[in-house]
Amino acid sequence: MTRGVDYPGRGPTWLGVPALVAVLVGALILIEVLTRQGLSRDLLRSGIETTADSVQLVVYPGKGDPLVEDISVKFRTADGAVVRAKLQRNEDDPQGMSEGEQAPAAGTRYAMPLELLYRPSDPSIVLASVDAREWSADRETPRIGTAVLAGGLAGVLLAAILLTRGARKRGLAWWRWYSEAPRHAAS
Repeated sequence: MTRGVDYPGRGPTWLGVPALVAVLVGALILIEVLTRQGLSRDLLRSGIETTADSVQLVVYPGKGDPLVEDISVKFRTADGAVVRAKLQRNEDDPQGMSEGEQAPAAGTRYAMPLELLYRPSDPSIVLASVDAREWSADRETPRIGTAVLAGGLAGVLLAAILLTRGARKRGLAWWRWYSEAPRHAAS
C-alpha cells in the first residue's frame, strides 16, 4: 500500500458530494411540503366539511412504540353516499396502542368526533380539518427546505469552482484529473 497519494480535486469532491445530497434533500422537502400545502389549501377553499362516522387505525409493531400504518375513515358525503377512504395524516399517535386494527383512543388527534374535509369531485381525497389548517399555515418547513436547497447549491457551485480552478492550475482540461493515475508524493 503506497502512502502519500495525491489526488487532485479530492477536497472539492468531498465538498461536492455532501452538497449534492443537501440539494436532493432540500428539493424533496420542498416538493413534499408544497404538495401538502396545495392539497390543504384546495380542500379548505373548495372542499366540503363533514364528520366521520367511524375511524379505524391500523397499528403495527415498531422499534419501541407501535406505529400507525393507516387511518381509515367512513363518512357520508353531502348527497348521502357512504365513503370509506384512507386519511392522509399529519403524525402518528401510537400512545397506549397494541397492534392491529382499532379505534383511536379518546383525546388523541384522530379521536371521534373527527372533522373531515373532502373533495366533492373525488371523496376518496380526504383530510382531517385540523391537519388541513396546520399544513396550510406551516411556514417553517418551506423555509428549512429552501435553506437546505440553497446551501447545497452553494456547496456544489463552490466545489465546481475549486475543481476547475485546480485543474487549470495543473494545466489540465477540467475533466482529465478523473481519468489520470494519481501522482505519488515524495516519501
